[in-house]
Amino acid sequence: MLFLTLSGISARILAGAFSVSLLLSFSGLSFAEAWPAKPLTLLVGFGAGGGADTLSRLVARELEKEIGQPVVVKNVAGGGGVVMATKLKNSEPDGYTFGLASNSSFDSMPWFAELEYKADDFDYLTTVTQLQNAIVASGDAPFNSWDEMIEYGRSSGLTFASISPITRRFINLVAEKEGVKIRIVPMRGGLEIMNSLIGGHVDIAWSAGVHQAYLSDGKLQVLAALNDERLSTSPEKPTVRELGYDKSYTTYFMFSAPKGIPEAILNKLTDALRKASASPAVAELAEDRMAFPNVVLEPEALKSFVLNNSDYYREAYRK
Repeated sequence: MLFLTLSGISARILAGAFSVSLLLSFSGLSFAEAWPAKPLTLLVGFGAGGGADTLSRLVARELEKEIGQPVVVKNVAGGGGVVMATKLKNSEPDGYTFGLASNSSFDSMPWFAELEYKADDFDYLTTVTQLQNAIVASGDAPFNSWDEMIEYGRSSGLTFASISPITRRFINLVAEKEGVKIRIVPMRGGLEIMNSLIGGHVDIAWSAGVHQAYLSDGKLQVLAALNDERLSTSPEKPTVRELGYDKSYTTYFMFSAPKGIPEAILNKLTDALRKASASPAVAELAEDRMAFPNVVLEPEALKSFVLNNSDYYREAYRK
């Protein structure tokens, strides 16, 4: 009799658990089907008015067409995307908040400073452009190639402008390998760097692509590409790997979200965002007006890229 009673209780418990599980499953599906039920927020890790801001706002408009809800863009500048990433990490993982920054905000910056987040605190959605990283100089510099720059630097020294701690570390490796004294000049943004180059205040600099607007009139020149491959706007210039340095610095403008978004919602957001990022209007802005390749990666490919980079920087630069 006791056995039968316990069996009956167990059966009722199992049935109840199954009902709860089924209810939660249907609730999750209903929640996903209802998404989005309100406007989304896109946090942009750059100031208003720049190329990244313009690109993000166009993607937001295209995304609105895909999801049928407004997308509110909020600029959260600071720390090269770190301020935005910190805010994003602490956002509710409900599919209504996502962010745009360079992948360096997630894979390298946590190893250069004490931050509140690491690369695996986020889900990675897709990319919209590949940046065109280069070492550049003014058009009237006393050198016109990498080798000439090195020779000039050995006799006269060089000044290097950059806002990127990664490229500053790279240029220090160049200085050590080549026996060149290079003084690093901190800068606040890409336009300040370009103006300093053109004005003759620094000798060389890092650029993520803003330099491309100054190539046609000869105000600036590319000395070497930092990307894995040669740049589309300067295909005659070698990569730093081709020049003998076992380094490269390929980066993307990419979208991420706080980890923990329900899978069905995450998939809907990612699919809609990939369509928006690959739309003709976005591709035209990126490629024709900004001269950035419109590269739209699958989420798994982007995740692997970011986490592999993070592993590299952890081993190379952890304190």
